[in-house]
Amino acid sequence: MRTLEKYANLNLLWIFPIIVPLGTILLSFYLQEWYWGLMDDAGILGAGHNFSGRLSYFDAMLGGSGLFRPTFGLHSVIFYTLFEHTPVLMHVLKWVEAILALLLWGVAAWRISGVAVTLPIFGAVALSFHYFYDSLFFISTHDILGLLFMGAALNLYLAALDRNGWANFVGHALVGMVLMFVGFGAKEPMVACGVGFGLSFLLLGQMDIQVRSKALILGSTLLGVAVLYGLAIKLFVQSGYSSSYSFTNFPKMLGNLLAWLRKDVFNHSPWLVIILVLGLAAIRTGGAAHLISQFNIRQRWGMIFGTVLYGGYLLFLLPWNTTAYYAGPLGVFFAMPVSILVAVVWSESRIGVQVLIPVASLLFNMLVSQWALTRESLYHYDTQNLMTWVRGNPEFQL
Repeated sequence: MRTLEKYANLNLLWIFPIIVPLGTILLSFYLQEWYWGLMDDAGILGAGHNFSGRLSYFDAMLGGSGLFRPTFGLHSVIFYTLFEHTPVLMHVLKWVEAILALLLWGVAAWRISGVAVTLPIFGAVALSFHYFYDSLFFISTHDILGLLFMGAALNLYLAALDRNGWANFVGHALVGMVLMFVGFGAKEPMVACGVGFGLSFLLLGQMDIQVRSKALILGSTLLGVAVLYGLAIKLFVQSGYSSSYSFTNFPKMLGNLLAWLRKDVFNHSPWLVIILVLGLAAIRTGGAAHLISQFNIRQRWGMIFGTVLYGGYLLFLLPWNTTAYYAGPLGVFFAMPVSILVAVVWSESRIGVQVLIPVASLLFNMLVSQWALTRESLYHYDTQNLMTWVRGNPEFQL
């Protein structure tokens, strides 16, 4: 009994790398006068003076400008109207949406691994990626909204596989597909998640005989739907803003790949080092075969699944931008395989290691969140000064 309590207390250490950075960000919303940005925020607010007037912005998100983002358009019309005079509440809303997205994806990682500590480890790993924080400060970004609905869809797909009876399978899968389409409507690159879901469930059908039929049906359906959706966007929507998006622009793709290596991979490197150290320690203790035997089929699949999601989304970003808020979802996808691997191996490590890793995670997340907060605070301050100057300059007045 005491042993169980001891390990439960060690699991609680993983809460601090989550609540400290998120609490710091929330406190900054109270201490600083966070306001609207200059570009997208101004465009949304300027589209009208009330809900019905701003529906023109929703119309613009239906393909006319080379973008098809109905979910984001409707979300913006509703909440920018509600919080028009209290922009700090819009920041708080994005903060809440980010927490919900992390919770949904973390629960999915937990369901896959079957190890409870996967959930807080997932949050800790995701919050170590500094581009994830951009979505909390640039309130007109779409990525968190897409991740929120894709995470809900993923949990329904996993439930569909594990529930008894074909009626339950079909019901959960259909609701999941509805939520997935809503996620697609937040931002076009979310189609990469649909493709990743499809490919990964097809693989699960080959790996796990217990859910083979359901996984193959689900995977082939999701893959087909996502590919068709992506082709429709390419053929009927791409123009204007998105006209330069091309997989044949090799110089731009190479530049974005190098930027990913310099910035994103560098940000991931502490966790990559931790994985290497844990793996080598486990191999030294029981050998490579013992390390591999620690992971069941679903856990192995979960690590492959997260890697497929990460690689697929990165591939979609290469013709566009692999840094800034565009790369924010990569932190969530990176957390999927890392949290599953660390949860399994960490639970079998020595007590000193079980204390050291969450403490190191806390310190790293404090550094990353403070870096992001300082950077965005300075940007916000400069934006406010520029906005004041524009409003006071008669040359910019109509």
